[in-house]
Amino acid sequence: MRRLTNILIILLAAYLIMQAVYSTRWQIAHDEAPLLYEAFLMRADGLVPYRDLFDFQMPGSFLAYFALGSLSGFGAFRLRILDLLILAAILTITYFAIKRFGKTPALAAAILFGLKYLQGGPSMSIQREYLLLVFLAPALYISLLDEMTPRLRLTLGVLFGLTALIKPHAAIGLIPMLVADLSSLVKRSSLTLPKAIVISILPAVAGFLIPVVTVFAWLGLTGALAPFLKIATHYWALYSQINGQMEITSGAERISLLLTQTLHLGGHGLWLIPAAIGVYFNQNKKTWLLAALALCYAIYPTLSGQFFPYHYIPFTYFIILLAALSFPTFDFRPSTSSFILHLSSFILAVSLLLPSPTFLRQLQGKPISTSTDRAVEISRFLEKYLNPGDTVQPLDWTGGTLLAMLETRARIATPYVFDFYFYHHVSNPYIQSLRADFMTDLQAASPRFIIEVTAVDKPWVSGPDTSREFPELRSFLDENYSVAIQKADYTIYELDGGP
Repeated sequence: MRRLTNILIILLAAYLIMQAVYSTRWQIAHDEAPLLYEAFLMRADGLVPYRDLFDFQMPGSFLAYFALGSLSGFGAFRLRILDLLILAAILTITYFAIKRFGKTPALAAAILFGLKYLQGGPSMSIQREYLLLVFLAPALYISLLDEMTPRLRLTLGVLFGLTALIKPHAAIGLIPMLVADLSSLVKRSSLTLPKAIVISILPAVAGFLIPVVTVFAWLGLTGALAPFLKIATHYWALYSQINGQMEITSGAERISLLLTQTLHLGGHGLWLIPAAIGVYFNQNKKTWLLAALALCYAIYPTLSGQFFPYHYIPFTYFIILLAALSFPTFDFRPSTSSFILHLSSFILAVSLLLPSPTFLRQLQGKPISTSTDRAVEISRFLEKYLNPGDTVQPLDWTGGTLLAMLETRARIATPYVFDFYFYHHVSNPYIQSLRADFMTDLQAASPRFIIEVTAVDKPWVSGPDTSREFPELRSFLDENYSVAIQKADYTIYELDGGP
């Protein structure tokens, strides 16, 4: 059994390495392009989020992508290498965290999650939920130590403060970690609960506030705090009503959706079987902490009302760690029943890690079909016709325009990087004010080119109080612009009388 398990681990590791090598050919895709383009504008032109760029992301997302773009030079290959280095760091920390349960589960945990991440393909690459693991993995390592110190509790707080700056509700994992620490303090040191709370929670809270206060002070000093707070108070509630199918839901329909999607677990429910087996063979406080973390991040998407595939990355991380505990450690002589459980768990876990469609297309020598194809066409146009000092206004989101603008280093005409927020909750006064402000900025800037993507992968929001009409924008285009390129999925407009 030991030899068989070792062979399978080696084969899975080789499989992981092969997929990692192929992933270096992936292009920038999906959410990467908008965030990297904004990071480019921050680096090249000194623009500040919220003040100079309208976006509803948390400041930690901008800072993370600023670092990624700066380190990679905003190039696809170097970004992929950086992605793999981040993955290697996460998997290494994971190995040492789970090593407390045995080397075989530790290796299995690291390899299985690596395969799960690469299974997502380019659209899952370097998503913000993945970047959360840069902080969650070391936080897990700390929380699984036999004894906590004030410095470790402070560090734990800092790590979760950093996660909150990317996604506020990502800090939910701090709760079971502090509960576990409190429980350990009360039992081991015979402390009263109030004193244990002071010893455990105060350093963690102090650590949590360090990055949060620092970043918000930066926003205040740059004049970005007021616009950030306005976006947070006026737009976040509207955006949270958009589900994973880009549909508006509210009322009873939304409650039903939240319950259904929460129970669906993003389609990852089968991982509960090997995870349950892992818990069965390892019933101790560290295992229960892992189970509590898996539960927290199972409901993590529900807290924002968003159920996109990448929102389940933290959940899959912790549920895979639990599943890896079901792999035999060989510290005991297994019975026939336990052998069957171990083997079935291993087979099920491996079967859930089918290669991504992207990887299969690469093996077959086929091109990867994404919106990057459209981006290539737009890039070629901009490279040919864009003059120094010209600006471009995208009417797009993830449809390829922002990737083309990133690759050609084109400057944006207005603070509005996307246009999808103009088309949902259109009767809301805040959305109407965004439309009016956009038109004022657009008329003042009169960009050389305006690029409008109309393809499905833009994507569009549907449902009550949504529209694809923007009469003021259409009138402005008709009066001042001519069609330079007309394709089935995008149109490039050029300013009349331009060079």
